[in-house]
Amino acid sequence: MGPTHLIAVAILSVWLAATLFVWFAATRTFSTVERILRKANPQFVETSKPLGEDQTRVLLRYLASEINRAYFWWYGVAQILLAALLLLLLWRQTPRDAIALAVVWTMLGLVLVLTLVVTPLVVSLGQRLDFVPRTPPPPLLSRFWALHGAFTGLDGVKLLAGLGLLVRWILAR
Repeated sequence: MGPTHLIAVAILSVWLAATLFVWFAATRTFSTVERILRKANPQFVETSKPLGEDQTRVLLRYLASEINRAYFWWYGVAQILLAALLLLLLWRQTPRDAIALAVVWTMLGLVLVLTLVVTPLVVSLGQRLDFVPRTPPPPLLSRFWALHGAFTGLDGVKLLAGLGLLVRWILAR
């Protein structure tokens, strides 16, 4: 396994690890809101008392949403940079690995769609839903979850493609 191959494995590994980290972090933000409300620090309870529990929940969920929005924007940017670096590295390899190039180009295409199309739509809808009561469910909520599901599904396809390529590289050497 040459140094170029090792660098390519490292870049792809970082990319895949970032995907898993963002999935974990994004799902933890909202459950953390509920955990804080269930087992609140006495000072927090006292400080948030004027708002009441429902308004405190709305405020904390808004904060969780903003954190996730930042994660997903920077996650997209980081993925584009990692993909560009990996493509450059693969392009300079001799002999060229056409399958690896095709997989990474496909992964980059998915990232571009997610970062430039799906994420802005999810963010826009999410911001419109931040302070809207959930009972009854607002009409935009189903569209938000459909886009959220599309993001997760496409990101999952990208992750599986990357894992397949990583396994291919490791088994081939």
